[in-house]
Amino acid sequence: MKSNRFLLLLAFLTFFCISLNAQFFLGGNIGFNTGNHKTINGSTTTGKGSNFSLNLSPDMGKFLSERVAIGITLNISLSQNTSGVNALTTTKSSSIGASPFLRYYALKWTKLSLYGQGNLGFELSRSSLTTGGSTNDGPKESRLYLTINPGLSYDITEKLSFETAINILNFGYNYVITKDGTTKTNGSVFNIAGGLSNIVSINAITVGAIYKF
Repeated sequence: MKSNRFLLLLAFLTFFCISLNAQFFLGGNIGFNTGNHKTINGSTTTGKGSNFSLNLSPDMGKFLSERVAIGITLNISLSQNTSGVNALTTTKSSSIGASPFLRYYALKWTKLSLYGQGNLGFELSRSSLTTGGSTNDGPKESRLYLTINPGLSYDITEKLSFETAINILNFGYNYVITKDGTTKTNGSVFNIAGGLSNIVSINAITVGAIYKF
């Protein structure tokens, strides 16, 4: 019993010391979009509409060692689309989720690093449709997912690094539960893909940054 307590105390002190020495970092993305349109035939307005969307995905994490980092990504999304002339139709949707991640830097060359990252996330989403003052709720969806992707990191300074998530190799699993009234639907999707034909394609590479402090 004493030995078990000693091991627990040692594990706690080790984790506490690692946390004190760990280097924290922040990153993520923000997106905002809004617009409107109108169709006029002669002097008559035959169609009009507007749209709005907001996406937030901040990253927070820390380096446990030179090669290992852990963290979490929060995902928040809001959108609204309105169309019609006399009787307006408005569609609203929202989602919120969180995705803890583990990152391992496999290779390092001076300022350039190759890493692999795995994300395990959960997301809830809902929608509604309003026409002529009457609102109907759309299906509610919950999604559990696992993704694994490689990436590259380049240190601009000691605190700022540029990152690329490269889709030439990826693994993913999604489990989705959709509830529409009393109807419940379960579904799952598994995917794994790789290839070298689109390494420098805009759709294959995304660029971001993290700030260490």
